[in-house]
Amino acid sequence: MNATPKEPAARHPIRIVSRRTGISQELLRAWERRYEVVTPHRTKTGRRLYSDEDVRRLRLLADVVEGGRRISDVASLSVQELIGLKEEDARAARPGLPQDPAPSSDEDHIEEALALIRAFDQEGLRGLLERTTLELTRPRMREAFLVPLIRRIGSEWAEGTLRIAHEHMATAVIRAFLTAIPGRTGSVEGAPLAIIAAPAGQQHELGALLAMATIIEAGWRALYLGPDLPAEEIAAAVKSRDASVVALSLVFPAGDPGVVHEIRRLRDLLGEDVTILLGGSAASMYQRVADETGARMTLDLGSLVQELGSAQD
Repeated sequence: MNATPKEPAARHPIRIVSRRTGISQELLRAWERRYEVVTPHRTKTGRRLYSDEDVRRLRLLADVVEGGRRISDVASLSVQELIGLKEEDARAARPGLPQDPAPSSDEDHIEEALALIRAFDQEGLRGLLERTTLELTRPRMREAFLVPLIRRIGSEWAEGTLRIAHEHMATAVIRAFLTAIPGRTGSVEGAPLAIIAAPAGQQHELGALLAMATIIEAGWRALYLGPDLPAEEIAAAVKSRDASVVALSLVFPAGDPGVVHEIRRLRDLLGEDVTILLGGSAASMYQRVADETGARMTLDLGSLVQELGSAQD
């Protein structure tokens, strides 16, 4: 007598699935609601639990969407069809082969955001940011939307295209959006702690906020201290909370001797046991002091995640 095949065990809560697939919890719920991409098991208390097959399917969906496909076009495909589509897209993207133009949606989002900033439309900008959490996977939202948007805000401010008031309004809205991420993702009990700040003389904080969001998504706890903070204050927080990593955001001005002094002073105060990470658009201008103090350079968010992994080894 043949045994009835068992259904795959549903054992993964939505927080774990989000981390494994790179799909934010909000986006995952939206995909389930609109496209029925998976049907998680519900516990008596209403918690979603996902099987290994669910996770595999969601990871494939995230991959093909990351490659430029619309979720509405691929949501009904089987796992085998998704694998075939992913392989087809990978072959088409190999160097030397003609490629279709990249989707314009990311650039459209950026231009829409800049138009809202120029119009001082705080509510419109807030709504756009929330909309992107439903339309884009978390890595794509960060890399293809937030990073270039923050760079454009900085460059247009430096060129005088955006006023200081524009930059401050945008910072306030993006700060509120990014600082809400810990509540959305939850924190892992017992995870290592990183402290994020911009040192004295560095007034711009969007890069630091983006680093904070990336650190949280990498499974760490994060304490954000803000911009323009003296080395003594950063060190006091590190020692009080027993943090293992300090991430410093360096944006403007670039190559500032005062910032060089602050980095040296921070290393003197912390000793050699705490990892110091230097990131931001001006970080490469501080390579000499990084070499001198043993600080690690994180010139993009991918290298930030890699350095966090090294700090745990």
